Amino acid sequence: MRKNKYFSVHPQWASEKGPGYPVILASRARLARNIEGIPFPPAADEEDLERVRGMVLESVARRVVDDEEWDIKFAEELSREHLSLLAEQHVISRSFVEKTRGRAIAARWVSGRGVMVNSHNHVKIFAIIAGAQLMKAWELADKIDSSIERDVVYSFDQRLGYLTSSPVDVGTGLRVSTMLHLPALVITGEIGKTVLALGQSEIVVRGMHGRGTGVSGNLFVMSNKRTLGLSEKDIITHVESISRKVAENERTARKILIQESKLAISDRVFRALGVLERARKLEFLEAVELLSLVKLGVDMEILPVADFSIVDAVMRVGNSHLKALKGLELEEEELDRERAIHVRRILDL
Repeated sequence: MRKNKYFSVHPQWASEKGPGYPVILASRARLARNIEGIPFPPAADEEDLERVRGMVLESVARRVVDDEEWDIKFAEELSREHLSLLAEQHVISRSFVEKTRGRAIAARWVSGRGVMVNSHNHVKIFAIIAGAQLMKAWELADKIDSSIERDVVYSFDQRLGYLTSSPVDVGTGLRVSTMLHLPALVITGEIGKTVLALGQSEIVVRGMHGRGTGVSGNLFVMSNKRTLGLSEKDIITHVESISRKVAENERTARKILIQESKLAISDRVFRALGVLERARKLEFLEAVELLSLVKLGVDMEILPVADFSIVDAVMRVGNSHLKALKGLELEEEELDRERAIHVRRILDL
């Protein structure tokens, strides 16, 4: 497999330190839209999908693309490995990889902005940036949305708002989320209470890799549960407020660990570092869990290791990234061996 630009580009947000660092890692805004008079993707035939793709991409090319770093691709033009890499970078959803016919992606890979065409909805506009910056992320996505709306008519109901393929997105069609690193809440056993309280506050909690994948590396994604009956600013304010409260709880839990269990937490993070230093093969989930503990040790100034981005590190040890790095197809055992080597490079061990 030949290397290409998709494999060499890493999103800036993943390695930047934004507001709320090192607990709040990133903010994402996503807008779901559909075109009036055309069946939504789950019910659309091939002709419908091709029509939508042409309309949206023409508008994106004319109204949105403002520099050479934007790229527009039909999904069929990309290999499964390309698509899997983009999923690891949170540019597309995991489900997008499974079905490509009639789909497309237009994105500015480095800055984390883009448009997915014919996923669950005709148009999915997204923007992701470092730190606690939900309003800025929404403004970036909204700008793209307004540009496309100059050329197409969206499905919109005066009472309900934007119509979507999923009832939970009807209304503003806005889903905002923050990604947080919460190892201290997990270690102290407070995460269960936190997740329960979030559910009561109409916040959805999931893992870094999306719905149904579970939580790994103590990386949690928090997003709004509904969009109907709320304004965009109401949604953003609520999610941002809750995220900041959870981040403060994490910082408090870290202080408690230092004050009450310094030897235990020091032993735990040093053991994690020791495994990463000496391991000759690492499975993905094992690597992610150990990197999370080492990152906690760095943040708490326990470990003599230079600071690093946990999100960027997790991306770089993913299977698709490792295959891209080597430019080869790798078997499972070879992937585990390369992952162990690459972790040491990331941590400069």
